[in-house]
Amino acid sequence: MEKIQVVLASPSDLADERQMIKDLVNSLNPLYMKNGICIDLRMWENSTPGMNADGPQGLIDMDLEITNADLFICMYWKKIGTKLANEDVAGTEHELNLALDSYHKRKKPDIKAFFKEIDESEKNDDTRKISAISKKLQPLSLYTSFNDISELKDNVSKILQAEVMNLIRKQGQVMPEIHKYIEISDTNEFISNFSSNNKLVLNKGYYDMLDFERENTDNVFKEEVFDGNQLVVSNISNVTVVGDNSTLLVNPRYANVICFRECSNIKMIGLTLGHTPRKGSCMGSVLRFENCNNIQLDSLELFGCGTYGIELENCTNIRTNGTKIFECSYGALNIINSNLEFLNSMIYDCNKTVGCIIEATNSQLDFNNVSIFNNYIDNYLISLESSSLFCSGVCVYSNSFAGLCNQAIPFGLFEENNVIRSGEEFNITITSSKKTTRDVYEEIKEYVCIYGKIEESVFDDGQIYINVITSRFENISQIENFIEGYDNLATACG
Repeated sequence: MEKIQVVLASPSDLADERQMIKDLVNSLNPLYMKNGICIDLRMWENSTPGMNADGPQGLIDMDLEITNADLFICMYWKKIGTKLANEDVAGTEHELNLALDSYHKRKKPDIKAFFKEIDESEKNDDTRKISAISKKLQPLSLYTSFNDISELKDNVSKILQAEVMNLIRKQGQVMPEIHKYIEISDTNEFISNFSSNNKLVLNKGYYDMLDFERENTDNVFKEEVFDGNQLVVSNISNVTVVGDNSTLLVNPRYANVICFRECSNIKMIGLTLGHTPRKGSCMGSVLRFENCNNIQLDSLELFGCGTYGIELENCTNIRTNGTKIFECSYGALNIINSNLEFLNSMIYDCNKTVGCIIEATNSQLDFNNVSIFNNYIDNYLISLESSSLFCSGVCVYSNSFAGLCNQAIPFGLFEENNVIRSGEEFNITITSSKKTTRDVYEEIKEYVCIYGKIEESVFDDGQIYINVITSRFENISQIENFIEGYDNLATACG
């Protein structure tokens, strides 16, 4: 278990704030412990009684171990605290000075100092001393003011989650140990060589994941689902799969494209994966991972009609980079008892009527440089149940939803041009009478988004189906007039 040691220092007039931070740590630790991480909160109240040559503060210093801490949180309000017998400062300032000295020498611990606002009428000798301390910290960018306990909680929650994310990132990228390089041209070759310590390089083309003749083994086998079979990969490690415009497909509606179980050190790069039936008719996800660890998904395109783009259950250290999830009928992510780092990626054109686009239960999510757009949902876009979401550079725009998230996301997420669903709505569908190009499909989607939100959109072998919801009846006419410019397209209102 890796520990993040946090020291909390403040005078006694911030007892409620201290208890809040203690409760916050107690609520976060069950989530982080599943990832092998624990926040070790040190407070003077927990110091063991005893004798010390430097008096009670000497014992507190031994228990706090400030010079070994990762994070030092200091808080002030109206009281400076009781002056120490052998120093001209109070206990909190003594601890702050130890942290500052350690930081200047070792760049550790990271220091966060919070000062609660006070009225002019409350100023006295103590507050003037506190003001002097704050002025000393301001040039070091260590000063943060707060008005109430709720504002402090948001700030401390952000800081603690950032510490955890930094530790997770330090665990390193997934680097499978490869012993054999194999070039792949068809599904039989892919399945035959899908084993530990291999790097598989797929030639350009389409691969039906169930079109292979090899008999089932303990590691790669077909598993029966409601309407056919799905591919299961079990108990393999150190595998890299690299694509070159390679597309991996399945046809059964209830099948995952690939289901990984008890696998580790898996890297997938440059692949497109999805279902062949029309969007809205599938019950299987694109990629599903069960009890897996150290998974890296880079530059993937995961498309519907899968229920979810990525499903995780009881997984650790799952990372994406440059991955697109789109046109999935039940949403993009379903994360259970897992941690996911979602970097430089996109979620778009995922439309559903129940549930949420992103769902997490007992999990930790880290979103960094993520775009979420053109998704349609009559519920929350994001649902977090006993889970936390750390955001940095996350843009949520041009979506339609009843609400962003079932809990506050106070930092790192920006919203623009989203529609909160309520009141009267009008519907128009656009279909093609003959095959057309994806460029036309994208051109139409871009136009209709000016007047409404896409509830469902399909490009299936040249055939187009787009269903648009708008809150204004006159927008229907605008869309109809635009579509009249295409000979092979028709509209219908409902």
